[in-house]
Amino acid sequence: MTNKEKSIHNLHQARTSHIRWVNAIKLLISGIDVSSDTITLSPTDSPFGKWFYGEAMIFSLGTSRMALEDIETLLLSLHDKYTKIYPIYYGQKKKTRLGGFLGGKSKASEHEIELSLRYYEEIILLSDQLKHKLRILEAQFMGFTEEKFDEYCRFTEKETIVPIELKIPEPSIDEGAYHYGARGR
Repeated sequence: MTNKEKSIHNLHQARTSHIRWVNAIKLLISGIDVSSDTITLSPTDSPFGKWFYGEAMIFSLGTSRMALEDIETLLLSLHDKYTKIYPIYYGQKKKTRLGGFLGGKSKASEHEIELSLRYYEEIILLSDQLKHKLRILEAQFMGFTEEKFDEYCRFTEKETIVPIELKIPEPSIDEGAYHYGARGR
């Protein structure tokens, strides 16, 4: 499998993990018990976030920069909306007397459920935008040649990282020269 094929496959896997994350939120607000570990709070801890802040960032120096910036904005917004849903279902809630004696947990109020549904609707809209940006990124990947992919990927392989020495020419000091700009002498 070439570097290009691997990257496109990993993008598909990341998209799938994002869809699973959104579906787990849907199950949660539908009243089905979902482990809090299933729906990560932090974008960097989710499988999608790990892909994005790892492999996808390789392409941030090229033509994919704008798409990646949009994806990051959407990713952060999605997790921000979820952090508003999280305390409704997993927060430290006061237990009712009966629930406290029986070891049950208290249910979310109707107002909290309605609020979580609104946040979920916003998550769906943001998720659709994110998937659209992923399709754009995939199209950009498809447009790259294998050589371009190999060029990007060589920076990720620890064995092939070659430090580049920047040689900055020393400024010539000419006492009689006039220097323009804010930093002139």
